[in-house]
Amino acid sequence: MPRLSFILPAWKARFLHEAVESIVSQTCPDWELVVVDDCSPEALEPIVSAFADPRIRYVRNPENLGGKNLVHQWNHSIGYATGDYVVLAADDDRYKPAFCEEVLRLAGKYPEVDLIHASVEQIDENGDHLWDDSILPEWISKYEYLNTWLTGRTFTCIGNFAFRRTALRDLGGFIDFPCAFGSDIATPIALSRNGVANTQDMLFCFRQSAQHLSADSSRFKEKLEAISRLSEWLQAIDYETPDNPADQAFYAILTPDFLHRKVVFDYFNLVLQFVPPVRLPEYLRLCRLATGRDKAMMVLRRIKRLLLK
Repeated sequence: MPRLSFILPAWKARFLHEAVESIVSQTCPDWELVVVDDCSPEALEPIVSAFADPRIRYVRNPENLGGKNLVHQWNHSIGYATGDYVVLAADDDRYKPAFCEEVLRLAGKYPEVDLIHASVEQIDENGDHLWDDSILPEWISKYEYLNTWLTGRTFTCIGNFAFRRTALRDLGGFIDFPCAFGSDIATPIALSRNGVANTQDMLFCFRQSAQHLSADSSRFKEKLEAISRLSEWLQAIDYETPDNPADQAFYAILTPDFLHRKVVFDYFNLVLQFVPPVRLPEYLRLCRLATGRDKAMMVLRRIKRLLLK
């Protein structure tokens, strides 16, 4: 029977008890949890030790790693995993009680896959429901999985995946982009080569919070560079042309023109629509994969949005 490792790099205390409790409440007992305190200034150990569960370990980094390189902290933390599949949990998200049971069921049913994906329920800071993700078929090919992200069919964040530990190790760990922007996209795509198994229920709760790195406006420059690097990484994917007609349709979208339009879309929708207007020229210069025409169109879109406010 496979075993699941929850690895939880921790920095914030506010939701940590709730995050750990969601793992302790799993209906399947075949899990371990390692909470890796990233030299937090907050008192995290008492929160973890209050559970008194032998499947839980607490370790503290002697220095803060995530502030220097978040992906390095992720890769350091998963070194504590001993299970067959590893989940990179967060200190503010939650898992439904059936998460572990369903992940391990899928691992047994589809032993060839290196990646298991759970559909997402988004919650607010109070834990109240915001919206639900889409449900993907129980098994999809690497072509369909890539298509689901390119076309926005499903929500992606690192905590709703279970990775085969040996496959993640052989990949060299999580793919490193600035501030981990896009690392949660590229790493699952890289590990989807043998297909992806998907839960048929919302088993992961992603907390929409101002404390999330994705909401940090001070990292806009890093986000723009990460968007560029992710696009370049996607352009370098060397998938063979599939024989299956359904996969051929999914594969057909992977063209240089589509990827170019995607990177320009992400520049604007993930960063440029939020930056102060006076700093727009500064940030436009960082959109290094956009053409002059692309940049002019983004300026016009920004002006239109300001006028419609």
